[in-house]
Amino acid sequence: MLDLLISGGEVVSPDATTRLDVAVKDGRVVALASPGTLQQEARRTIDASGRYVLPGGVDAHVHFSLDLNETMRAQSSTAGSRAAAYGGTTTFIDFAFQAGNGSLLEAIRVKQERLATEKPNVDYALHSFVTGAFPFEVIEELKDAIAEGVMSFKMFTTFSGASASGSLFTDDGRIWGVMEELAKHGGIAQVHCEDDCIIDFHVRRLYREGRAQGTNIHLARPNLAEEAAIRRMLLLSKRSGCPLYVVHVSTHEGIEAIAAAHGDGQPVYGEILHNYLVFTSEAYSRPRGLTYHNYPPLKYEQDRQALWSALATGRGGDTVASDDYTIPLAAKLSGTRVDNVPGGHNGVETRLMTLFSEGVSTGKISVNTLVAAACTNPAKLFGLFPRKGIIAPGSDADIVVFDPRIERRISLEDLHSDCDYSIWEGHVFRGMPVMTILRGEVLVENGTWVGPTGIGQFIPGKAQMSWR
Repeated sequence: MLDLLISGGEVVSPDATTRLDVAVKDGRVVALASPGTLQQEARRTIDASGRYVLPGGVDAHVHFSLDLNETMRAQSSTAGSRAAAYGGTTTFIDFAFQAGNGSLLEAIRVKQERLATEKPNVDYALHSFVTGAFPFEVIEELKDAIAEGVMSFKMFTTFSGASASGSLFTDDGRIWGVMEELAKHGGIAQVHCEDDCIIDFHVRRLYREGRAQGTNIHLARPNLAEEAAIRRMLLLSKRSGCPLYVVHVSTHEGIEAIAAAHGDGQPVYGEILHNYLVFTSEAYSRPRGLTYHNYPPLKYEQDRQALWSALATGRGGDTVASDDYTIPLAAKLSGTRVDNVPGGHNGVETRLMTLFSEGVSTGKISVNTLVAAACTNPAKLFGLFPRKGIIAPGSDADIVVFDPRIERRISLEDLHSDCDYSIWEGHVFRGMPVMTILRGEVLVENGTWVGPTGIGQFIPGKAQMSWR
């Protein structure tokens, strides 16, 4: 007997949308078939007629239980994963935090222990930060980290000195050393690309002109800063042979550089944040405008349109993530100058809804593109596919039943993160998840938690020696 039968829905993959029945047993998808043709009984049958049946979302960029300083203290993975499930995300990828002379392997162990203690509500994988002026021993640990299932490592070309995010900057030489090593072992380099020297110049100029208010953060960290850093990282990636994943691309110039490199056969991938698809720097002039801020800052309408185009065409927009870093409102508004504005975005729950409402329902992207960018591509890039990111026989039964007919104005009380504000409060969403299933367990149904809690499992990423 089957555990679940999801019948009559439109099953979506990156390549097709087909009305199929989905059979689930022992936490896995065991069959896909034309409606009514499966000759097996099920303990529960779910009627998905008129709805999409999507793979569970894979959010490849979140920060839970991360304390960078007194201001930047993120919500727990317990709370973040609860919000993820309500929003249709069944796997998140968080970050271990290697800093300075600290051991990479020890940082990964500490993060895994903390996650295990917090008992996330959905499955998870890990990246790791590699930050600061780390020693050669950290590079030597990369091979073992990859063997343990952590195969992607994030570095920063900005945040030197006493920034609001702490001291995270790593020089190009060390980034080169990491890329050389990752190329040998099937890992992937992630880089936060903003040029620190260009930022420093613009910050000092804004102070000199008396325009250092935090609402000018987009002028302090201009498009040029992102483009310059991306083009440097593309060179290092090409020379080392290491695949490059550029996190949270925010500019049309950055997208163009990534697309050109990818078109030349280089394994480089661009990540877009869903808040960048909706808001521009105009939001900073609104009441409590700095709540909209994340790093890199919001840019201009031309950039927003370029991000949608990159997502629709697959040229420079490979994944859509949330970069969820949820901090309280008082902390969020504690910095008022261009060099001390806290970042952070309460977004893990709203990612799929935003893509559907602002993208699919308006014709900017197809529902297949949504699945590619929010489910399948991140699973592939970080070694979780085909266990995650697809509805197919043998894959985990991570499934979202999504109703495109629902239209709802969101209030803060409708959201499930540990946060006292949201930039999405008052936003009207067209299309919402009505059921989230993790490994065959119905967690959320019609806005109510109905399943077990704390059942999230660590899913190790598999290294990839071929990236094209």
